[in-house]
Amino acid sequence: MTVRRFRDADVATLWALNDLPNIAATADPSVPLPLPPSTRPPGFPDLADIRGCFLDAGGDFLVVELDGHVVGMGGIRPSTEGRAEVLRIRVHPATRRRGVGRALMSALEQRAARLGLREMHLDTATNQPEAMAFYRSLGYQEIGREHRPGWSWTLVYYLKTL
Repeated sequence: MTVRRFRDADVATLWALNDLPNIAATADPSVPLPLPPSTRPPGFPDLADIRGCFLDAGGDFLVVELDGHVVGMGGIRPSTEGRAEVLRIRVHPATRRRGVGRALMSALEQRAARLGLREMHLDTATNQPEAMAFYRSLGYQEIGREHRPGWSWTLVYYLKTL
């Protein structure tokens, strides 16, 4: 397993990884590798401009490769004084529960610390109990929740001091 910095050539594969369902069973070995590259940008503007929204903003964006395939991604960017916002964490369903997410988060935390950031914050939702358990297992503390009319889930906010 290799964790490395995003390259422009990764974009179409990262868009495809983002399009995979992230709400389901923790692992699904039936999802094929490699992912066919996506030709359309995702609904998240930051994934349509990773370089501008993460790298040029003073953060970083990392990918995880396993056996030559991109199987994980995630980024950080400074949000407030000394704090990094964690965004777009994805792990390919066929490779979940194999340490990909832990390796990615560890690398993002190390990178944030090197950038002089002292805290990491992120959110997930109650319809992703595996993600909630994962972040708690990494030492992230729940700091709040948000529910809006029309949502079938509740956002859960987490913070970790580096």
